[in-house]
Amino acid sequence: MSIFTGLQRPQFQAYYDEEFLMEHRFENGRGFPPSYIDYVKTLGYGRLCGLWSIHIPLGDHPDSWLHRYHDWRSWFDDVLESEEVLQKAALEPDGFPELLEHAVPFAFSEENDLLAWDIQSPDEWGEFPIYALNLRTWGNFRYAAPDLYSFVEALLDAERVKSILGTHRTSFPYTFEPF
Repeated sequence: MSIFTGLQRPQFQAYYDEEFLMEHRFENGRGFPPSYIDYVKTLGYGRLCGLWSIHIPLGDHPDSWLHRYHDWRSWFDDVLESEEVLQKAALEPDGFPELLEHAVPFAFSEENDLLAWDIQSPDEWGEFPIYALNLRTWGNFRYAAPDLYSFVEALLDAERVKSILGTHRTSFPYTFEPF
């Protein structure tokens, strides 16, 4: 059973662009990771754990992953064009220069946290490592989880959430609210 099926949520029909979800390929030739596909098919678009918007393929909708990805990608491009000292500051503590070039953002929190996949480092199951960064502090990449399942588990754990989102964070509620 997927961690997503146990979330407290109202009954609804998840809407998403199934063709895009299954057919899209990143520059490395790989598609979306299995845990993300499971999330999209199980939950759809909404607020995860009271704070997170995991953006999904929604066609021409302004909150569709593809539209949001282009906005976020421009932030990464700005960092790539910045001075080396600013790049280094943005990557602390777990990032690396190549991550700025191929990070694929896919989620945003109401506290300006962004989640991005490292699409150049897939595991044997097709999952991409997830990194979290805070746009308010202009970066600070932290390794968050090997997949979306583990990320949600970390959000629910009072100690693990501190290691990926900062010591000021507490565990999140195990909920989903559709938009």
